[in-house]
Amino acid sequence: MGDLPMSWHEDFSEADYQYYWHLPPEARSEMLADEQIGESLKALLLYQQGRQALESNDVNTAIACFVEVLALKPGWHDGWAGHAAALIKAGEHEGAIASCTRALELAPEHAEAWSLQGIALSRLGRYEASANSCDRALELQPDDQQAWSTLSDALNHQGRYTEAVVSYDKALALSSDAPFLWGHRGTALQKLGRYEEAIASYDKLLQAEPTRYKLWHLRGLAMRKLRRFDAAIASFDEALTHQPDFYPAIRSKLFTLFQAGQLWRYVMGDKTLAERGNLMNDLRHVLDSVVKTKLPTLVVIALVVLSSTHSRVTALAIAGVFLLIAAIGDLIAESQR
Repeated sequence: MGDLPMSWHEDFSEADYQYYWHLPPEARSEMLADEQIGESLKALLLYQQGRQALESNDVNTAIACFVEVLALKPGWHDGWAGHAAALIKAGEHEGAIASCTRALELAPEHAEAWSLQGIALSRLGRYEASANSCDRALELQPDDQQAWSTLSDALNHQGRYTEAVVSYDKALALSSDAPFLWGHRGTALQKLGRYEEAIASYDKLLQAEPTRYKLWHLRGLAMRKLRRFDAAIASFDEALTHQPDFYPAIRSKLFTLFQAGQLWRYVMGDKTLAERGNLMNDLRHVLDSVVKTKLPTLVVIALVVLSSTHSRVTALAIAGVFLLIAAIGDLIAESQR
């Protein structure tokens, strides 16, 4: 009997399910230890224990419970879906896809299995397949907030930004408990050139989580696109308040000062002690970045040229040209952000 399909709503009433769900841990353990307990009830109790372990982020216990469930009822699609959910939390995405596949073989219209498969595929960077799985999940369960969220990110990664924004709006309408979606929505809007809307979306997330320094940087870039240079610089400064060595924000700030015609005054003008400290911090991190990213290549180029020409002047000149080209490349890249 262990390989027959099983679903709790077929073997147990809703009242039964709720009764067993709310059992105290001690009572559940006593029932599971009872050798006279029926196979279906034992599977249900272990399934519920696995789901509760997932809710408390006890991933190892959850996986162990679902493995026991499937040993008892290998034909139970809900057990395979629970196993997939636990594997996703454990970062075992290929295994999760295999469990979803088994669940869908047993129950092709299992909305949760389609949704979970979409999550696992997305985590593996297989965004088109992820979007297809989420579309199927939403055909079956249109109010699945997690499926809308996963679909949004999959569309975003595929460059389908307009569709992604629509999906983010659906996900946010279904739940206000996922503020990070405002940030992802903002990046899609920014890619579309809808900078005002992107800023408003970033602000929603920053109200809830004001220490997100990367989001402050993105907000500054959107402000710069609107040529609101002072507001852009203020956003970059906010990013650096939370992460002083975040070089992308330093580079963006210096380029924006240059673009606004304020760089000379920033570097050479009169400053308070705090402003001078900020300047020295910015310049130190620029130098650190050059040392980490450019200096090794400069040294190799200089040594190669020196070994072939035996001229220090030539070696230094070639290395200097490389540094100039790299700097120009950085400026061009920054100007396009």
